[in-house]
Amino acid sequence: MNFFQSLFNPNKKALSPEAPHELGSIIKLEEETEKLWKAIEETLKYYDKIACLCAFPRFRQYAGIDCVDFRASFYMSETEAFLHHCNPYFDVHQTDKGDEVCRAIYTCKKCGSTYDYGWSDFSIRVSRTYLKIKELKAVQVGSEAKDPISYYIGLFGHKLPDQGRFKKVELADFITYVRNID
Repeated sequence: MNFFQSLFNPNKKALSPEAPHELGSIIKLEEETEKLWKAIEETLKYYDKIACLCAFPRFRQYAGIDCVDFRASFYMSETEAFLHHCNPYFDVHQTDKGDEVCRAIYTCKKCGSTYDYGWSDFSIRVSRTYLKIKELKAVQVGSEAKDPISYYIGLFGHKLPDQGRFKKVELADFITYVRNID
């Protein structure tokens, strides 16, 4: 039997008894991640209606999570979702890459606050993205950020940070947390 026949053999058994369970877990994770990303997209629209993203410390909390600050190699799904959906609210100006694969200055279209943006890939499975405040011009509207940092989907990577800094919550609790106003 040649290599291709061994790959496509109709009589070939599943790789392991856990394979169907693992596939189900992956599909569930994808579905839950899609719910989270949609909720974050709606949260950014909510922020924009009330003020701007910058006026919410909890946006800045998630956007600024950088694995390098934790001396680890991971990404957080919540951070990635916030950064993926926030571009329409900012003017983006590419800058010198420095140590990053991509760097830019993000300027809020409403208040003029500025952020440092960076993206680097650490491996085929882990990249890190951050948006750290440089100059805050917005008047705070949202509630102060709290520790431990709540997550619904969470952290993935080669080396995770101290788990005491993060806590798993239900999606409804995460949405309440990020949208809270004092």
